[in-house]
Amino acid sequence: MSSCEIFPLISKLSAEGKRFAVVSIYKENRLERTLVVDGKVLLGSLDREILDLANEALEEGKVIEREYKGAKIFIEPIEPRPSIIIVGSGIIAKFLAKIGFDLGYYVAVVGSGDIKEDEFPQVFAISNDLAVLEQIIQEDSIVIVANEGGKPYDIDALYIAMKKRARFVGLLASQKRAALMMALLIQRGIPLDEIKQRFHSPLGLDIGSKTAEEIALSILAEVVKFIRGGSGKHLMEVKNPYLLLKDALERKIEDKCMFVPKSLSQ
Repeated sequence: MSSCEIFPLISKLSAEGKRFAVVSIYKENRLERTLVVDGKVLLGSLDREILDLANEALEEGKVIEREYKGAKIFIEPIEPRPSIIIVGSGIIAKFLAKIGFDLGYYVAVVGSGDIKEDEFPQVFAISNDLAVLEQIIQEDSIVIVANEGGKPYDIDALYIAMKKRARFVGLLASQKRAALMMALLIQRGIPLDEIKQRFHSPLGLDIGSKTAEEIALSILAEVVKFIRGGSGKHLMEVKNPYLLLKDALERKIEDKCMFVPKSLSQ
């Protein structure tokens, strides 16, 4: 199966909190992928030996590489992780893909004949056919339309995302263009209540970003806030250390911390 065909299944499994293995088979300059979950092949079929390797990868939490019948097999066990769909080909889209990859997210990039695959080396799935959005967007999808200055296909991508009821539909835009896109969505039959619930634009948290990298960071900060249910406030405001300063001065607080964050990218 192609990466674009598998992408929505990965999103669904992650949303359900399930661990799974991505089995990539490279043969004669072709790449085929499938998923193994709960000891079974989710799409297509695999030889028993490869299925056993996938189950081993899941049980031991390790990546397995093998040569098998003239093909290179790469099996990666995956913890549940967010996935995002980026629509766009510009510099901000590139940094969204890069930072998203560094966060450990699964990233798909979609355009309309304007995507250069070598400019998005980290992404899991890539397509120059906007119609792919009909296939990969589901109700648990995070969709970011990010063409600085805008492109004619932006409204089509937004409409598909809203029609497919993606839970987060973001648009990189100015205040005026955001209002225009809202109006165009309403004219296409998307109710205002749904726009208020799921459409996010102008996109990003106000961190004073200026550069493409900073803008991408502010956008993904809003996405993380949305996914994880954060407040968006300064942590010093949420967890005010001055409330505990008296205890610290009286040596009632030990210098230790048991929190060890888990990485999705390693």
